[in-house]
Amino acid sequence: MSHQNFDSVPSAPFAQAPAKRRPFYKKKRFVIPAGVLLLGIVMGSCSSGGKPVADSSPIASAAASAAPAEAAAQPAAAPPSAAPAPAAPAAPAVGTPFAVKMKNGDVARITIVSAVRTDAVTTTAFATPPKNGTYLLLDVLWETESGKTSSNPLYFSAKDAGGRKADLNMFADNQLGSGDVLPGDKSRGFIAFDVAPGAATVIISDPLLQEAARIQIPG
Repeated sequence: MSHQNFDSVPSAPFAQAPAKRRPFYKKKRFVIPAGVLLLGIVMGSCSSGGKPVADSSPIASAAASAAPAEAAAQPAAAPPSAAPAPAAPAAPAVGTPFAVKMKNGDVARITIVSAVRTDAVTTTAFATPPKNGTYLLLDVLWETESGKTSSNPLYFSAKDAGGRKADLNMFADNQLGSGDVLPGDKSRGFIAFDVAPGAATVIISDPLLQEAARIQIPG
């Protein structure tokens, strides 16, 4: 009877115990993505938390954008209006007194009371018909406004509408006298010109026969 040699028979290898599995949260392929995700969440929460409330509010944004539009829509303030220029003195007119500077600070106050057209200016022997068709007869009131003035028919001259000088008739009845007119006194009389019909210009001169004023006589 033979004996079996159990020593020479290789023993059957023991079954290898299965390796232990690591928890899934410790594996690199899960840990890295999870860390990245967590970092993103933290950064997002920080950025959203630090953002001003006014920027994230749609009402505040609308109000902010509307403010420049309202400012642009408002009209610009009007510049202060310039002070009105002083009105120019009215031109002398028939029936209205006007001042005439007669040199050395003396001022006369003259009124052409009336201006009429007539065929004769005197009833004396010196009466002559007008050469230009009619006489322009002025009723003149002379006063002194300041200083001392002298009235004189020679201070008056006239031109017709065409600029032609008229002739002064020195024989008109009740002609304006020559002489000093003291303050408070008056001198009144007529001055006659042989001038063509129509509008005329009467010029008043100072004692040096320089023009001091003029008045338009309607035709």
